[in-house]
Amino acid sequence: MKYFGLLYLAFFAAAASSQQYTRGLGVYPGDPRQYDGPTLAVDATTYRNLALHRPAYQSSAYDYNLTAQLVTDGIKERDLPRWVVTSTSDHGELSKSERAVFLDDNIVSDVSVGGDHPWVELDIEGGGEAPQIDHMDVSLRKIYAAPLAGGWSIVVSGSNDRAEWKEVGRFAGTSFPGAHESGPGFTEPIQFAEPVSYRSYRVEFSAAGVATWPVSEVALVNQGRVVHVAGPEIFASAWMSAGSGEEWVSIDLGAVCTFDRVGLTWIRRAAEGSIQVSDDGVKWSLLQPLSEANGLDDDIRLAKPARGRWVRVLMTRAAEGNARYILSEVEVYGRGGPVAKLKVGAMFKADGALRLSGGKWRVQRASLVQADGEQLSKRGG
Repeated sequence: MKYFGLLYLAFFAAAASSQQYTRGLGVYPGDPRQYDGPTLAVDATTYRNLALHRPAYQSSAYDYNLTAQLVTDGIKERDLPRWVVTSTSDHGELSKSERAVFLDDNIVSDVSVGGDHPWVELDIEGGGEAPQIDHMDVSLRKIYAAPLAGGWSIVVSGSNDRAEWKEVGRFAGTSFPGAHESGPGFTEPIQFAEPVSYRSYRVEFSAAGVATWPVSEVALVNQGRVVHVAGPEIFASAWMSAGSGEEWVSIDLGAVCTFDRVGLTWIRRAAEGSIQVSDDGVKWSLLQPLSEANGLDDDIRLAKPARGRWVRVLMTRAAEGNARYILSEVEVYGRGGPVAKLKVGAMFKADGALRLSGGKWRVQRASLVQADGEQLSKRGG
């Protein structure tokens, strides 16, 4: 009986491991008759931008916001996006994975600094004017220390060149709060003497006998509202590379296509590089070198039509010294590639209700929609 039980369990485990939990990527998991969404079909006749809304990939990206997926969203930017550089007194410039730790609205994560008068620094890079700031909230994880004879302090300084710094506000205390409270840390508000607009801010800590300062959040505030200086709150439709040497952006067109034109909208262009094609996204063939023009718009007409599923923009030298590449849009014009085929438009019921599981509607970025909510909610809107 024992061996029969073991055999049954082995059979059951093998059957469970071979069970298919999905019908494949993008395939409706339920009864196909209940699926009201669109289907994908190759359009071999319409000449169009084959790259629009297609998946895009990258060799690197400076942060988690300025990524390759933005080069196929149909939005062309002309202005420099905004990004941040963060650093500390004992670690220098922070890496991509740590860059936003004290800017992520999360007081549980932190960057620890130590030494004599340690500091964290925030630098606002890219386009746009430096925002006005009149207040800063500095959050620290709990520091367990006896009352300090000389007290402790936080000094905030601003700069526009990272060389000359001016004090804009400070906090001074005699003991660390929150040691016997349940929260993970504490926040000290620092009111500035007057509103300021600097590109860089440095927050310096000081106390005798404190070896480590766990900095969890530095929030910039103006007139009672948090000021976001970069990241998803300051949207820009562009990809920015992490480096300035060899970098690339590739696009999966979804099927083998025929195309004869590639459009590139640059914000910081490459001086050298090429357009490449591939059937598998692994082995690449040269189509044409990048234009040597100085402008930010490249309209590359291929010498002869090309065929392939993948298109790659390879960049080998930046036009502005060691500056990172910034590419806003890639367009690939030709025929082929999958397009969404909608089911018959959903019909309004007698009470005016419209079933949104089918019909001609789509999710769209708000910035591209001109109608307001009232217009969109009307029949036929």
